[in-house]
Amino acid sequence: MSFNLADEKNDLIEEKTGNGLRWLLPILLLALTAAAAWYLTGSNKGTEELTTPVAEKVTKEEAPHAAATPVALGKVDTSGNYVYDLGKMVTIDLPHSAGKLEVGENSTENRLYKFLSDPTATIDSVKGNWFEFTNVRFMTGGSKIDSASTAQLKNIVAISKGFPVAGFKLGGYTDNTGDSVANVALSQKRSEAVVSELKKLGASAKAITGAKGYGPQYPIGDNATAEGKAMNRRVAINVKSK
Repeated sequence: MSFNLADEKNDLIEEKTGNGLRWLLPILLLALTAAAAWYLTGSNKGTEELTTPVAEKVTKEEAPHAAATPVALGKVDTSGNYVYDLGKMVTIDLPHSAGKLEVGENSTENRLYKFLSDPTATIDSVKGNWFEFTNVRFMTGGSKIDSASTAQLKNIVAISKGFPVAGFKLGGYTDNTGDSVANVALSQKRSEAVVSELKKLGASAKAITGAKGYGPQYPIGDNATAEGKAMNRRVAINVKSK
């Protein structure tokens, strides 16, 4: 029998290589499994950690704002105000002997009344239950309420008396013209002016939970058009409790 040293050496190398691969393959498989698990869980967790604070911030700010029902169409008048098409007149018979209101079917009053009187309509703690005022306006560039706004504000007071457990918050908004910081300050003054007027007209202090100016945030119209800008210069009421 002949003995070949070279062949024996090759056999030893192949045996060691085979043994090494047998040990290495399970380790590689474990590493690949761990990497896949990290990708499916760890990487997604990282994404959640980046996005969750933003979502929480939006929730605290009650945004994005959304009207409970679509805002009625209208047009811009010669003064630059947006005049809503209020639709046909309807009668609202308020509970708790708070009286009757004759208002347009697309008016703030009618939409607000429908929401408050509907037992299936729930409070939206994320977007808020916002209703744009259809007839509350201010003197240009200031926070003085136009006298033509008084009728609608009186109706809102009547609604608050008809639903005495309801709580409301006022929001003020502007278009995107000019300095955003100044716009926020102006919208804050306007929202506070509405709160003050509502209380002066008879709304209870507990009915109004606060006022906030949002400036050019949460537009409902296209700021690239005169009509959109006019729509965005507004005040809205948010139902906080019912």
